[in-house]
Amino acid sequence: MTMSTYKLQNQCPSVTRSACLCLALVLCGLLPGCAMFGERSSDFAALKPPWSKKSVTDDPSIEGVHGPMQRVMQTALWNKKKNSTFIEPAVGAAEYKQANEKFQAKEYKAAEKEFKAIVKKYKNDPIKEDAQFMIAECQYAQKKYSWAQDSYDKLLIDFPSTRHLDQTTKRLFSIARYWLQEPSIVKGNDIQQVNLEEPGSETPEIPSDGKQRKSRWALVPNFFDRTRPVFDTENRALEALKSIWLHDPTGPLADDSLMLTASHYLKKGRYMDADRTFSLLREEYPKSPHLEDAFKLGTHVKLMSYQGPQYDATVLTDAGDLKETTMRLFPNAEQARLKEELKKIEKAKAKRDWETVQYWMRRGKPKSAAIYCNLLIENHPTSQFSNQARELLAELGEENTNHLWANYATPKKMVQQQPEPKRSFVPGLPGFGKADEPTPAKRRPAPPARQELEPPARLKLDGFGEPIRKIPLEEESEPARIKL
Repeated sequence: MTMSTYKLQNQCPSVTRSACLCLALVLCGLLPGCAMFGERSSDFAALKPPWSKKSVTDDPSIEGVHGPMQRVMQTALWNKKKNSTFIEPAVGAAEYKQANEKFQAKEYKAAEKEFKAIVKKYKNDPIKEDAQFMIAECQYAQKKYSWAQDSYDKLLIDFPSTRHLDQTTKRLFSIARYWLQEPSIVKGNDIQQVNLEEPGSETPEIPSDGKQRKSRWALVPNFFDRTRPVFDTENRALEALKSIWLHDPTGPLADDSLMLTASHYLKKGRYMDADRTFSLLREEYPKSPHLEDAFKLGTHVKLMSYQGPQYDATVLTDAGDLKETTMRLFPNAEQARLKEELKKIEKAKAKRDWETVQYWMRRGKPKSAAIYCNLLIENHPTSQFSNQARELLAELGEENTNHLWANYATPKKMVQQQPEPKRSFVPGLPGFGKADEPTPAKRRPAPPARQELEPPARLKLDGFGEPIRKIPLEEESEPARIKL
């Protein structure tokens, strides 16, 4: 007869409790033991308590860890393998070979279709770079230049360091020259000086290369010539040139594309755009063979953008500084011509300052006009407007010129009639060295008025009754005798 549960819990409490406790301890020992002696990848590893003893697999190991040199060598081997994959692609090699055979057989349209299928199928594989380049080559061979330009640009955007960069820039340069009808680069000695007396009155002629070119409006569509874009052929050509120096700034055609762009702007009368392009060429390509022309033409386009003395004179200052830099950097340049142009620039600056003086006089501000007269005389002392500024200062009077730091109010006639002082061989001694040259009379300040002094008291000698009457002078022949 078996005992009931009630009897076990009430009659034999010590036996039942001891058995339950032993069973619980056995279960607690088995579970951690499985995790301890089992593999770390098992599910029981998460049940391992933190205070348990570490196993052999918990010890760190350097197996599989590579040093710096080993990592560099492994990267180099991977790049070599990757480049060899580009030459003979492992992924899509059969499709690429088949399309390339059609390209070699001059079946450009069929080859273009197959290369497009490769690009679409292998988007994340190295074969895409070669296939994208071959799409552009097929379009270029078919003289579909606008499509070819888009394909080349897509290649440069997706693969900035593509191994087809040199060939791509050459293609874009030839497309741009074809669309611009093979333009010639403007030389610095071919241009004429700008008329600074009347800015904007006439445009200096640029010598022509003798080629007949047809111009088309940008909004007129092109439906028949597939070698040209549908709209705006000239700006599409400028975009192709920009893509060259933007994606390949250190390439052999970067400075050529900038010079061709600036020459096109100059011929079209877009002087501000030409000025920016020439500035970029001077700053980024100091070793370019177009550097001297970039300096000379840069001053020309700056002066062409000058609108007259009523406007800002920043372009005059920049053009003058650029001409001085040209004279220093290129001693073999036309020095006489550059100096003559610098004189014209200084004359234009003086004219602009005189216009400022007249502006303040019209506004009824004589004190402001006096300030600008002083500035004109100091900045341009040899100009023809300096004498007019001096006369105006003399007419304004002291009440309008007493606030100036220096008063140059000298009438024009006095300046012309005043003789020039003779230079001497010894500094500090005017007129020394030649006896027949009279020394100029110097203006000395008028001496102060003499005050009349009272006659001194007569002196008397001790022991004599009559005082001394007169003191002998050097001018008299005989000294006055003292009567004792």
